[in-house]
Amino acid sequence: MRGYPRILTIDGGGMRGVLPATFLTVLEARHGAPLGAEFDLIAGTSTGGIIAAALARPDAPVSAVDIAAIYRRAGPHIFGRSLWRALGTMNGMSDEKYDSRFLIRVLDETFGTRRLSEITAPALMLTAYDIEQRQAVLFRSWEAQTPAKDYRLADICRATTAAPTYFEPALITAQDGIARPFIDGSVFAANPTLCALSAAMDLYPGASGYLILSLGTGQQTQPLPYAQAKNWGLAGWARPITDVILDASSEIIDSQAQEMVGDTHFRFQVDLTGHTAALDDARPETVARLEAMTLAEAERDTERLDRFLALNRWLPRYRRR
Repeated sequence: MRGYPRILTIDGGGMRGVLPATFLTVLEARHGAPLGAEFDLIAGTSTGGIIAAALARPDAPVSAVDIAAIYRRAGPHIFGRSLWRALGTMNGMSDEKYDSRFLIRVLDETFGTRRLSEITAPALMLTAYDIEQRQAVLFRSWEAQTPAKDYRLADICRATTAAPTYFEPALITAQDGIARPFIDGSVFAANPTLCALSAAMDLYPGASGYLILSLGTGQQTQPLPYAQAKNWGLAGWARPITDVILDASSEIIDSQAQEMVGDTHFRFQVDLTGHTAALDDARPETVARLEAMTLAEAERDTERLDRFLALNRWLPRYRRR
């Protein structure tokens, strides 16, 4: 037996990244040690990409508690705007809704000059979409020794979080000096589990199986009544379509991963039905409510959480021959 690689995947979802960040604080407390080193591969999309990169930050991995604190501290500034900007952009209709400068500042403070190529373990993978070459891109630490694939961590986090209409596309430069423009990886992989599983099959040949922890950013399940939706145009669909796309993509990927991996695939998700939680809602009361919902969900699902931790302890680690 070659053993079971440990894989962590984290969905996209803007400020709702506070959900997986809070869940990780629970897991970290139960585990009794920082989480980053527990996994062989960490993959993230959009807000989940920031969390993934922080857990894998070379030389100084960020604890789950500190990651959750970043959301509370920086969220209102990242998703804050003046009345003048709101009017000048027609509430995001004529230009991106938010100025990316504060997001860039937070990423620079968190990652400094560290590069993707500096990461050795765990392996890291983030998603983004190149709008000029029109192709999905996976930033992978194990390929970053090639200058064309080596970027600053702060820059690839900016790329994976460049959500259309919220932030302008990210123009970032690789080590070879070539700049490329990216938007949010959620356009093709809101849930990056299948991307991570595909990579793991190459990274860990002969693996006995995979122990996967997949963290969602909340799911909206309330129906969209036909009587209302049949008459919606751009304005009517503008708000619900984002949740529809994210939820549908995440759900089908979760189902496929479950079929492929079986009982060693664990998905933790919070049901947001009946709760207002827009991707850019950074109000302290909303963040506090999302944190409380996550803690309650972890308490309800404590048996499955304990099973994951038990399997992490007892399943043999992957070993190369």
